Amino acid sequence: MNCHRRHAAWQRWLFTILTLLPLSQADSFKEPLLNFDTIGQLGFVGDYAGISPFTDTNQSASFNTTYSNIVLQQHGIYTLFATTNGDVHTTCQLVDDVFIGGSFTAVNNTIVNHIARYDAASHTFVSLQQGLDGPVHSVYCDETNHAVYVGGEFRAPIGIDNTTAQNFTGSVGLWQNNRWVNLPWQGFNGPVYTITRNPAQDTILFGGRFEATGDGFYYNTNSSQPVNLDASATVSSGNGAMNGDFTDPRNVICQNNSGASSSADQPWLLQDGVPGYWEAQFAYPIEPSMFRIANTHLPDRGTKTFGILALGSNEYFQLSYVDPITQQLMTCTQSCPLSENPQLVSEEFTVTKTMATQGIRIMIDAWYGAGGGLGGVEIFQSDIALHAHNSNGNSSCNSAAASRTDVTGQWEDKFAYGAYQNFLTSTFPATQLASNTASIRYTPYVPVQGNYAVYAKTPGCVGTSSCNQRTQIEFTMEMTPGNTTTMILDQAVYEDTKTLIYTGLVAASSEAFRPSLTLKVAPNATPPASGTVSLVANSIEFIRNGTGATLVSILEYSPHNLTMNISPAWRPLADQLMVGSVVNTIDASRGNEIYLGGRFFNPNGTFRNIAAFNYDRSLILPLNDGGLNSNVTDIRVMGSNVYVGGQFNGTVTGTQTGIKYAAAYDLTSNTWSGLEGGLDGPVTHMMVSADQRQLTLAGTFSHALWSDQRVATGPTGNAIWDLSRRQWTERDSLIVGEIVAMHGILNNRTMIVGRIQGAQTFRTNGISLTDGQKQWQPLISNDRDDVLINAGVFWHNSSHPNNQTVTIIGGKFQTDNLTNLAMYYDDAWHELGRLEGEIYSLAVLKNYLYIGGQFNGTLGTSQPKSFAIYDLATRTSVDVSGIYGADGKPGRVNVITLRSDGKALFIGGNFSLAGSLACAAVCTLDTNTRQWNMVAQGMTGHVRDLTISGGQMTAVGALTVNDQPTYIAKLPDQAATWISYWPQTTATFGVPTTVLGGPNQAVIVAGSNASMGYLGSWDGQQFTDLGSNFGTATDISQLMYVPITKSPSDQRYPANTDDVLMAIGKLMIPPYGNVSAAFYDGSSWYPYILTTRLNGTAGQIHHIFHGSSCCSVGDIRHYLPVPAVILISIAISLGIIFVLVGLGLIVLFIRRRNGVDDYPEPLQPWKQGMQRSSLMEMLDAAPLGGALAGAGVGAAASASREKQKAASNEMDLSDKRLNRMGPAAAEKNAGVSSFGAMMAAALTQGNDGVASEKSPHLYYAKHPFEAKEYGELDLKAGDAIVVTDTSDNVWWMGYKDDGSGNPISGLFPSNYVRSPSHP
Repeated sequence: MNCHRRHAAWQRWLFTILTLLPLSQADSFKEPLLNFDTIGQLGFVGDYAGISPFTDTNQSASFNTTYSNIVLQQHGIYTLFATTNGDVHTTCQLVDDVFIGGSFTAVNNTIVNHIARYDAASHTFVSLQQGLDGPVHSVYCDETNHAVYVGGEFRAPIGIDNTTAQNFTGSVGLWQNNRWVNLPWQGFNGPVYTITRNPAQDTILFGGRFEATGDGFYYNTNSSQPVNLDASATVSSGNGAMNGDFTDPRNVICQNNSGASSSADQPWLLQDGVPGYWEAQFAYPIEPSMFRIANTHLPDRGTKTFGILALGSNEYFQLSYVDPITQQLMTCTQSCPLSENPQLVSEEFTVTKTMATQGIRIMIDAWYGAGGGLGGVEIFQSDIALHAHNSNGNSSCNSAAASRTDVTGQWEDKFAYGAYQNFLTSTFPATQLASNTASIRYTPYVPVQGNYAVYAKTPGCVGTSSCNQRTQIEFTMEMTPGNTTTMILDQAVYEDTKTLIYTGLVAASSEAFRPSLTLKVAPNATPPASGTVSLVANSIEFIRNGTGATLVSILEYSPHNLTMNISPAWRPLADQLMVGSVVNTIDASRGNEIYLGGRFFNPNGTFRNIAAFNYDRSLILPLNDGGLNSNVTDIRVMGSNVYVGGQFNGTVTGTQTGIKYAAAYDLTSNTWSGLEGGLDGPVTHMMVSADQRQLTLAGTFSHALWSDQRVATGPTGNAIWDLSRRQWTERDSLIVGEIVAMHGILNNRTMIVGRIQGAQTFRTNGISLTDGQKQWQPLISNDRDDVLINAGVFWHNSSHPNNQTVTIIGGKFQTDNLTNLAMYYDDAWHELGRLEGEIYSLAVLKNYLYIGGQFNGTLGTSQPKSFAIYDLATRTSVDVSGIYGADGKPGRVNVITLRSDGKALFIGGNFSLAGSLACAAVCTLDTNTRQWNMVAQGMTGHVRDLTISGGQMTAVGALTVNDQPTYIAKLPDQAATWISYWPQTTATFGVPTTVLGGPNQAVIVAGSNASMGYLGSWDGQQFTDLGSNFGTATDISQLMYVPITKSPSDQRYPANTDDVLMAIGKLMIPPYGNVSAAFYDGSSWYPYILTTRLNGTAGQIHHIFHGSSCCSVGDIRHYLPVPAVILISIAISLGIIFVLVGLGLIVLFIRRRNGVDDYPEPLQPWKQGMQRSSLMEMLDAAPLGGALAGAGVGAAASASREKQKAASNEMDLSDKRLNRMGPAAAEKNAGVSSFGAMMAAALTQGNDGVASEKSPHLYYAKHPFEAKEYGELDLKAGDAIVVTDTSDNVWWMGYKDDGSGNPISGLFPSNYVRSPSHP
């Protein structure tokens, strides 16, 4: 386990988790501010991995991840800025603007069509004119020319005029000067996946899967010409099905003119359980370049493997294809796989070694289900060759991309024995030369514009014995729109002849124009001597006059060469990949050597999926071990290392282990290494931090792994690699999801783009601590993502020189040395036993830790069962009887509640026995004798929570009281039997999960059922909703009152206090969504805390614990309304004045009657140490803001009281209202520095006379006294009290020990104490 702390790195002195307010958020949110002087330190524990304060209405515990989100981070707060209706694939930044591209059509409901720009000036996303008509896969921002290169799978910008649109032929465009501009080669014939700059060459590189440019300068014709199967081929089969609807092998020839994709509705099938074949024979030889084959797509049958045989030579074609599962480029011959995935319409198999053949036979030797079959077959050739046929049309499979011939007049098929091929002939009398209309129109499909040489093939006349019938024919050719040329050709040739009939520009075929040639008799043809004319028509071939260079998936463009008119301005690399290769990523940062990644291989096996191109050597060079064994999606070169991400799990040779979806290649040693243990899923994107110290990897993985395969980091979808330390690391914040890009933008914001599932300010493992000034998350483990913490407490170690604060947590978690219970001190986590199971509740009294849950195992020398005691001072366990269910197995303790005097505690849960004592649901433990006792009779069931307030105990859960199902049971003080307080028959809300003592003897309960969550006050008769309106997923685990210093509203809950109600758990609060803690002030809810899990779903806080005694109904100080305070104060003042005046008149009357002269009494002479009057003594000794005799006066005084912090070693619930004083305050008020010194002084004085500061007396408490107002002194029987004022016969003043040797002062009843000499 890699346990480490987040302390200094997490401190936020200006922007802490609870006081953080963004400086420039338009949707900032204000909530009540906690009074940390009263609360002390806070701890948040639960099931979460990230936590944030709620300060902006655009924050969320989790985001909708149907598509991509754009999230902004400012001052540590993450807010949702924009959403798209599709995925964002790519981004780039141009000055302050950010461009995003992908498969979306809208951003925040604004139509943008696949590309948008973040406008920094308006802080909005705007469209680029009307966008593009297809997905965008790559954008590159050129700061030098202030332009954006865009690549993808689109044809052209939307909304441009037809003239401009003709210059966009697909897949690439340029955005410059706020308009779309075509690149000089116009486009590609396939998708572009990456665009990057080579700074050393001053060029722009385009990578993808393409073989041709739109201007026709570069192209590859593998799939340009579909072969006619329905008009010129004889189709048959072997072992085909004998009956049914799927017996005809012609079913698979592009039925209904819709292509292979529709033929699966009428497939062709083999007989059950036998191999067979599908065959096509042609009237003329062809050289297939590609086969497109579809499976049957039937649920119980289909072809599994096949091979394609060339008839005549009887050799199998060698084919290459992309594996649909691994996305790797593969090769095959006799056992080529065909997927049964019904979502895959068809698969393409490219011929790697061409052969001429008169026919092909698809041999099926393995099948799915009962037998084999096919759903569609298309054959392509690279040559543009048109053969004349009597049936019009050349292919009905793909009419848009098909060459065709159209026959006019009488023509018949002839067979030339010498050439062994068919051709057409038209025979008529020579007298009809001038009037004959027989003709053939050739309409080729020309995929790209270019310079072509056009040849006409004429069969020799000897083979057909027609030499005396031949004459001249005329070709009328329209190769470019509106331009017609003619060519006269004499067909009186003895041998087969190929004649050049045209050379020049031929326009590409389009919907608006198709090049064409028409063959007919020449106008001035010479009549043959035989008196009979025979016109012959064979084939027309188009041969493109190219540069000789091929283009495969990479093109390099030099804007400088274009500007300076230097040729070439764009070109392929000097060395090319294999046809069909896919390039996903290019890193050209090293200039002279660029690195290519994708799906490709070298036929000789030297490289696969990754390679380097060296400009000096003009070669593509392999990396060691043959490259990587699957698709590469991203490459980043950092120094002497090439970092690679993708779908691979090793090198091709397999010699290097530990390479899982991410790898590094050392250019110095030419060796591969893993990034520790890699990742547990594919990588799609990588990005380098601005300081070049970290590499962020993103993808469809859940964890980064150490070399031993332990989990290194948790957030789903992204991980960080420390480039200098060469190890995985965590970011300070939590970001869950597949990150596409991160950009720093104006106003200190960071834009994060991708499928972001959730993002919070602090990364943690289910625990966060704060004291209002700083925030830290002591990570339990960064190699575990299953940490669940249910309870926590603070303990003050008084034996430590600095009264060390120790944090203790319990739950369900396990690391190498922590199991479900742990202590945090000295910046590290420490083991505390090995309790197997789950801990639900913790409590501390003095130096003892009380542990409740459902567990067994070991704690020190003890083997507890569901309840345990641990002496924190001596670090030893304390034996105590366990808690059991009726079956004798460990029961479940959900809650531990301490009695106010600390002499007993109560537990609640689901159990039947405490040791051997029958004690169901609620039981009490004597903290001195450690003996279990029954609290009361009459209740069983599962107690979820307990509270003690108003002189009674209240339990909630799924309970049964005196055989009556109930949700709430109460036990009045001194009662022996539980009372049903909220019968299930009268409540339809569902089982309560938590309870808190409320005002006016009511209780506040929370819970949920299948339809809603609820929270309200129950007084035994009526349920009063507290404005909850919670959603169905609400699960409240804790309620507490918290003091605040200010709030956006004047409302408080309870009214006339300085408190609000806080609900903790998982709260669905409209319109804010899921929050983990929220305030309620009596009228409105204020979200307070957001949490998120490692998988991006909303987290949950189970428990908040605090360092000072607070947060129950007994801690609330009620105040009268201000007008009432004023009126009461006036009335009291008038009453006092009236009484004083009356007394003065009476005294004056008596003195005059007795003849006493009415002279003022002389002032007492001043002497050092003179005492004050007892009333003033008492008022001064009470805390500032303490209670006076009248409630209204006490309320007025409280507003100015000085806040004191607790200094006790533990949270003693009996010590809630004491005026705790440090040594300096004690010395000022008592004249001594410690309580021990005060006792010594009192013992020397004795108890004679009136006690005073100069003459203190020592007394002992006879009875416990619970302080009810500020300024009163809590007493426990036997407490030593140094009394300093006995002038009042009812209320005395004195000091007691606060538990740490310091004196605390207050008032107490004189009849509650005794002199040491009186028992």
